[in-house]
Amino acid sequence: MTSPPARLRWSADDIRRARQRPLAPLLEAQGLRLHRLEDGNFRLLGESEELIVKDNYWIRPATGQVGNAIDFFVKIRGMRFDSVMRLLLPG
Repeated sequence: MTSPPARLRWSADDIRRARQRPLAPLLEAQGLRLHRLEDGNFRLLGESEELIVKDNYWIRPATGQVGNAIDFFVKIRGMRFDSVMRLLLPG
């Protein structure tokens, strides 16, 4: 079975919706383990550096690096943008 062809262009609305996807349920669906913190945020377990997940963004406190749902899958998981968009906006 082949994967669907890459989409050449995503609308600004598509990108905005993908950035705003809540991260915790997405990460758990990908098999990643999260630990709920007292403030309602989550710590991603198994990462070499501490990574905190808040609503639709993440932060690495030690470096100040921060990003949205798209950034997580591109920068942290090493996925291609088009694959990330298909993951975040299925169908």
